[in-house]
Amino acid sequence: MRRGRSLPYVFLGPTLGILIVLALVPTIYAINISLQNRTLSAPNADYVWFANYLALFSDARFLNALWVSFKWEIISVTATMVTGLAIGIAMFEAASPRMRNILCVLFIIPVLLPRVCAAFVWKFAFHPLYGALTWPVRELTGITPDILSTPLGALLAVAFVDVWQWGLFFAVIILKLLESLPPQPLEAARIDRATRFGIHRFVTLPMLKAPLISLLLVKAIESLRSFDLVYVMTRGGPGISTETLDMYAYSQGFIEAGKISYASSMAVIMMVLTIVTFTFTWKRLNR
Repeated sequence: MRRGRSLPYVFLGPTLGILIVLALVPTIYAINISLQNRTLSAPNADYVWFANYLALFSDARFLNALWVSFKWEIISVTATMVTGLAIGIAMFEAASPRMRNILCVLFIIPVLLPRVCAAFVWKFAFHPLYGALTWPVRELTGITPDILSTPLGALLAVAFVDVWQWGLFFAVIILKLLESLPPQPLEAARIDRATRFGIHRFVTLPMLKAPLISLLLVKAIESLRSFDLVYVMTRGGPGISTETLDMYAYSQGFIEAGKISYASSMAVIMMVLTIVTFTFTWKRLNR
């Protein structure tokens, strides 16, 4: 009996040990670097302790990157969840089983594309002179729209590409969740003459609360890893209007100044904010 109970630990123990080491070693090293004044141009460094962290909160560009990251999270996560819910429910209500399967295959394709490839394709689509999306506007109105040249337009354009990839994929997941629900509550609601909107608002979505919360948190975590998408499409521009926290850290650490310790302090702050925020959100949403 004891041997049977210990068997899972025998198989999972080495794997979990490797994962813990791979997670802890870089984290501890990043924290250690953030307490120094290390740069790429100097081989030696001294401990300055929390000087880098104090300097961050007087850095206007860091505060801007923090604000842009917050806006990006709100826009991308909200738009993805709304799009996924709307399309998933629409397929569940209006599409036949065969059509659902066809749409699911089509909707999965965008998320399978490498993020960099998708970013290049859509960057050319938004190009003011020969973009596939801007050409009809130019031909009809004579105006040359340059969406990526304005702060709001650039942020919304990047968010659109993110939703195009993940919103359609979430629609497939939500459709399959709806199909897995027991039919009895839905039939009872229809007998009571509930509207389709009322059925989903008061029956299906409450039944899917836990999976939807999990999808929300997964998307929120994934949105923190949008460096490649933003970098390819806007490079943080125009100006620094779409420069997220990870982009600014990369810029300070490897492109502009070579301040490795300064960039590491940003990474540590982002890690702490992420852990605290998602832990609090998870507990609040699961009450």
